[in-house]
Formats: sequence, C-alpha cells, structure tokens
Amino acid sequence: MYKTALIAGGTGFIGRKLSSVLKERGFRVYKLSRKKTSRRGYINWNPELQTIESKNLSKVNVIINLLGANIAEKRWTESRKKELIDSRVKTTNFLRILASQMPNLEYYVSASGINCYGPESEQVHSESDPFGDDFLSEIVKQWEEASDKFSDLCPVAKIRSGVVLAKHGGILKKVIFPFKLGLGSALGSGKQHMPWIHLDDLCRLFSLAIQFKWEGSYNSFAACTSNKDLSRALAKSLRRPFFMPNIPEKLLYFLLGERAIMLVGGIKASNQKILQAGFNFQHKTIESTLKHIIRK
Repeated sequence: MYKTALIAGGTGFIGRKLSSVLKERGFRVYKLSRKKTSRRGYINWNPELQTIESKNLSKVNVIINLLGANIAEKRWTESRKKELIDSRVKTTNFLRILASQMPNLEYYVSASGINCYGPESEQVHSESDPFGDDFLSEIVKQWEEASDKFSDLCPVAKIRSGVVLAKHGGILKKVIFPFKLGLGSALGSGKQHMPWIHLDDLCRLFSLAIQFKWEGSYNSFAACTSNKDLSRALAKSLRRPFFMPNIPEKLLYFLLGERAIMLVGGIKASNQKILQAGFNFQHKTIESTLKHIIRK
C-alpha cells in the first residue's frame, strides 16, 4: 500500500524536488495550491479564508510543511515582518485544524531555520540551546511552536536547514551573476559562518525522517563554511578569478535594510544529532558541492 504525503509549500524549488524524490520512493504525493487548478495531485486551498478541497485529506499519512513567504525577498518593514510570521504560523495552525480530517495521519515534519540561536558567537549551538532574541529567531520559535501542536496526533520533527544550495533556486540563483563576470566577492567581514546543505541531501533527509519517524528538532547542514571560503569556492567552480574587495557591511545594510543580517550574521552549529541518527551526506565539502552544481 502506498504512503500518501501532503506537501504544503510543494510548488517551491524545495517542494518540487522533494515531491519527485518521494514519488521515486513509492509515495502518492499531493500538493496544496492557492491557485485554482484541476491538475492531478493538487489540492486547492486558501489558508487566509480557511477553505480547502477536502476529498483527499482522509488518505494523507504524512504532512510535510514547507510553507512561508521568502525571507530574503523584500525589506523587513513591520508589515513585512508580520507577513513572514503569519505565512508560517497561521498557515500551520490551519493545517492543524485540517489534521482532524486526516484519520490516517502518521507523521508531521516541518522545515525550519538554523538561524534560530541569535547572532554568531564562539558557541557551537546544538538543538537543545535556547532561541535567540532577534527577529529570525522569533520566526523560527513561533513556527516550531505551531508545529508542536501536532504532537498530540503523531510524531513531529522540525528540520532546521542551513542555506540550501541548488542550481535553479535558493541563494545561488540570486548571487551567481557577478561571479560569472569574475566580479564576485565576500560579504562583510567574510568570516561569518554559513551552514549549508545541498538540495539533494535535504530531500533525502526529509525522506529519511519520514521513514524512521524522527522526532524533535534537527540542525540540518553538511558543514559550516565562512562566507569568504564559500565565495572563493563559487568563483573557482565557475573558473573565474576571485580578487574583488569584500562588500562593506554598511553598504549591505544600506541596500537591504535589516535583512542584511542574513548575509553578515553567521551561525556556528553542530550537526552531530543528525549524523548520529544515521544520515550520511553525499555532498560534504563546499568545493565539490559547488563544482557538482555548476558543472552538472
């Protein structure tokens, strides 16, 4: 009998890849869609109005939550900050209501963020460490609290991923152009640590979590690499020089506002919990990973 997965946020670049991976492993996959569609495998919903087509919900065994407005897309005005939180928390709360229509629900797993421990310090953070008191930490805190409301129905896991590296989405799509011109450079001091994970590994990780019903939070990244080393590796993978001076932190804040902290504020964390759970990264070094992505 096929397992049936419902992906909330399944139309994004992570969701599309994860959908393919799960189908290859024998899952029947449904995706939630805000746009009216009669395409097979889609369920129409409107989380703001709290409406949904419910005919296939009784089949769902696994909920995968990838919801949330793009944190890097717009300046963090007060209204945008509310949108970023609501797009994660209110939608998750509605999913919890819908779970009452899923008598066969066995598991819930949600995306989350590694940037939940506050500004970078010398401390290497494990999952048991408290949340920070900055805005990024607050987003993750509220999102995970909403996810934990599923725990009276089934096991719950939160995947705190690092920067997701892929050819056709995520951070590389946004920053690669100047590197292609040979004008790439590090950001701020360049010393800030950036935990990262290849998209393929992230999807394998979700699949393994579902298979073994992991519970709790998991720091999910292959390595913590400095911004300068990551930038140098990207230039090398493109066979381009890397000689430009770092982009000053003040300029990044001028251009991006408060969200510049995502680029200049690193994090040190441990991925030992996920390694001890039996996960083996296929993409372990930033040099080989970027070479694989660029030359694929």
